Amino acid sequence: MAASQGRIWLDGRERTFLVVTAGHGETKDAGTPQAVLMVLHGSSQSGRSVRSFAGNSFDTLAAGGRVAVVYPDGLKKLWNHASSDAQTVDDVAFMGALVDHFHDNYGPIPVVVAGYSNGGQLVIRLIHELADRLDGAAIVSATLPRPGGLAFDDKMLPLPVLLIHGTRDLVVPYRGEGGFFGLWARNRGPSAPETARYFARRNGITSAPDEELLPHLPQSGRTLVRAARYRQEGRAPVTLYTVEGGGHVVPNRRRSPIKLLGRTTQDISAAEAVAEFFPALRG
Repeated sequence: MAASQGRIWLDGRERTFLVVTAGHGETKDAGTPQAVLMVLHGSSQSGRSVRSFAGNSFDTLAAGGRVAVVYPDGLKKLWNHASSDAQTVDDVAFMGALVDHFHDNYGPIPVVVAGYSNGGQLVIRLIHELADRLDGAAIVSATLPRPGGLAFDDKMLPLPVLLIHGTRDLVVPYRGEGGFFGLWARNRGPSAPETARYFARRNGITSAPDEELLPHLPQSGRTLVRAARYRQEGRAPVTLYTVEGGGHVVPNRRRSPIKLLGRTTQDISAAEAVAEFFPALRG
């Protein structure tokens, strides 16, 4: 793999990002990428640290030369996922500027955005405000804001959405009891299934989801993965992968690097699920 540091200036600030592509000579197809996947880190992380936190699993999508995997950096290791205050950092504009940057370099190719935790919260905002610039969105360990928290604009454009969430997530609880380690539970937020149903309705899907238990691997221990797939002809699909017993992690083929965040599983890899769900990312 080849990794390079990128920089753009926006609103008088330098914004940085890491770009991973197939290295020269690694594959005969290594050339101009045909799609971009942007992976947004969680709070207190950076682009580089979420790359490692996910076991470098998203890099595998770049191996064939078709996809450029991009890890942007939030200012002060945080994303502005909710505020519409003009005085705060405009991370929606940053994402739009990155789309422009890669279109300028690679042409009008598809761009998919994935986010973990705080990055997933920004993805939720982007689905509402930047859907016309994106070709898909993936949300890992994040749910819709609490009632009244959708303080951003909604262009009301459908977008394919993939969600992955663990039932033992103590940071963003699966069942919607808001707050770190269950604090502020009285101000209950939407659950992961409610979040998936919201995006299905938003995409105009009226049918019930198809549900499936994924094959279980012995190394996954006390975890299971269930898929709820919302599909309807002519509508952008929505899929929720529920990791039974899973924590606040990005599922990958390695173990979670921080035990406090809970178990991961081997029954699903977020990177592989993203590649399967979004045709533009398939090699």
